[in-house]
Amino acid sequence: MICSNLLKLTGFACHPIDEQGSLAQIVTPFSFADGDPFPVYVETFSNDVHRFFDDGLTLLHLIGRGMKFESGHKLRFLSNIASKHGATLNEGGVLEVLSKASQPAEAFARYIACLVAITTWEEEHQGVDADGSAFATMVAHALMQLHPEQELEQRPSYVGSSGKRHELDFKIGGTGYVAVKPSPQSAAPALYKLVDITNRESNAHESLAVVVDDRFDKEGAKSTQQVFRGIASRVIGYSKIAPPEPSVVH
Repeated sequence: MICSNLLKLTGFACHPIDEQGSLAQIVTPFSFADGDPFPVYVETFSNDVHRFFDDGLTLLHLIGRGMKFESGHKLRFLSNIASKHGATLNEGGVLEVLSKASQPAEAFARYIACLVAITTWEEEHQGVDADGSAFATMVAHALMQLHPEQELEQRPSYVGSSGKRHELDFKIGGTGYVAVKPSPQSAAPALYKLVDITNRESNAHESLAVVVDDRFDKEGAKSTQQVFRGIASRVIGYSKIAPPEPSVVH
């Protein structure tokens, strides 16, 4: 009885899009932070290869939530999440996963895991536009110039005292870094992560640093830096690590 009604019980459904049956929409019980359903489409090719994709709807969903993506830097966070789960964000803004021959279930699992990770990011950054990701990219470039001999690790993971796993922006030279804009929307999620991480006894040896954007709001940056002092191992303004401006030859 349960097995015969499995699709209904779990909230899955499949709707064909073309007459050949090679393209379909899959309805799932999963949704983004605001309740929008996950966009799941599947296309079949020869040799039993399948493509799971979102038709660009994930990007449209984030734009609808107020995020702006005028520059390639602001799309980088989405590409990073996708690649971490074996997916890609193509030039058309479509999130996709191609299956290996006869292994569509594994590709489907990676695709759903990617959307779940994007939803987690969305929940942690509600109210923060993609400028924060662009700033994190600037910090990464500055640190790589300061420490060219060191390898930069993207999205290092730490377990907090709550048992929850948190990702910082990057790690270099044994120090985990988080880039923060001088606003409550940016500082609050970062503060929560760092407090949870530092409250775990096994993390006592970890070196954690906060880089605050002090390019435009100097006073706001000073206040934000004060919030993190005593929690992070090091709190600095971006101006302290920013690459020097190129000299102008007259």
